[in-house]
Amino acid sequence: MIFYDIDSLAAKQGISNKYLLTAAVAARARALSEQKGRTLDEENEKFISIALEEFDEGELALSPDGEELAMPCPGDGPSHAGLEV
Repeated sequence: MIFYDIDSLAAKQGISNKYLLTAAVAARARALSEQKGRTLDEENEKFISIALEEFDEGELALSPDGEELAMPCPGDGPSHAGLEV
């Protein structure tokens, strides 16, 4: 399990409210766990770890207004994942 510093992750994402980031990560982890047929790649990996990794690697980001998660798409800008926090 990788430990993430929520303050540095918030700074990396450009988010001043770390509680908003925490809620977004939790919402993403919940969405991952509710996907039908979804299995974890590794036995010890948790959905929260996957969600944190997605934010850390820039695969997910909060929209500028902080209302939705956005998944950056190569070439045509971000598309929204439809998760509201």
